[in-house]
Amino acid sequence: VQFASDRYVTFAVDTEKADGLKIPVTAVTEKEFYLIPKEYAATDEKGNVEYFMRETQDESGAVVTEKLTIPIYSESDTDYYVDTYSLRVGDNICKPDSVDKYPISKVGTLIGVYNINKGFADFKEITILYSNDEYSIVKSNTNYGLLEYDYIVLDAESINEDDFINE
Repeated sequence: VQFASDRYVTFAVDTEKADGLKIPVTAVTEKEFYLIPKEYAATDEKGNVEYFMRETQDESGAVVTEKLTIPIYSESDTDYYVDTYSLRVGDNICKPDSVDKYPISKVGTLIGVYNINKGFADFKEITILYSNDEYSIVKSNTNYGLLEYDYIVLDAESINEDDFINE
């Protein structure tokens, strides 16, 4: 009789189901990217992006066009999300086989984590399916995203992009 009040446990059954990768909420971060319209990318026969053409000026003021191979971190229906390290606001991207130019100006953000498979912190976009206070379930095997067995930084605030990871 003296332990009757201690025999009951309060619990909740969560009926939502989400299949994916379980990651800690502390690993999730946001990062800014430049948006470049898809028609300004030079592609191969299979439709894979090979490079972008950037127009700059040299020391003498002459216009110089150079090929830039920039990593693409994600894409929307109309734009590619590219890193901000290779470009500056105001740089002109030239459309292949055209005289059209696009000045870099639009910025977008992506939600992701830092992948450390290669020994340095590399941003990967994620799609959160379900989240609570401690963990998030994210979609696995997505384009530009995380794969099963990828190593990630558990505390995104403790690292910068391209930091080398000591093993």
